Amino acid sequence: MMKRFAGLLALVLALGRLTAGDGLTRRDAVVAMFKSNETQFLEAARQQDFKALESIDGVMEVSVDGSCVDIFCGGAGFGPSTHYYGIFYSGQDDLCAVSIACCGSADQLTADGAGYRCRQPGGDNEYYVESLGHHYYYYEAHY
Repeated sequence: MMKRFAGLLALVLALGRLTAGDGLTRRDAVVAMFKSNETQFLEAARQQDFKALESIDGVMEVSVDGSCVDIFCGGAGFGPSTHYYGIFYSGQDDLCAVSIACCGSADQLTADGAGYRCRQPGGDNEYYVESLGHHYYYYEAHY
């Protein structure tokens, strides 16, 4: 009986690691990280060299995709219940520039609080974007 309980406990702990959040997984934490490091973000944009942002605590990965720079800060969930949080830079101020956006264009976004939201018709995918200024945007995506 004790072995069975120990095995079950180990399984629950392992699953907890797989589904637990990693990095910054709240809007307030991501925005606060941006604000406290705004000088570095502005310098990265000025020099068009964003890789240095990976040294900021809270930034997990920086990737350049065309004219968009995705600054991934964290995620949570597993499988069809996954959430992503980050910042992106778009010199053209394209609200849907980040590849994780589930909308094809800004006209699919509707005003929501300080930002804009898009929900996939007939599905559960959702995207939220909010301007941080200087061509930087907070984003979150839920699948």
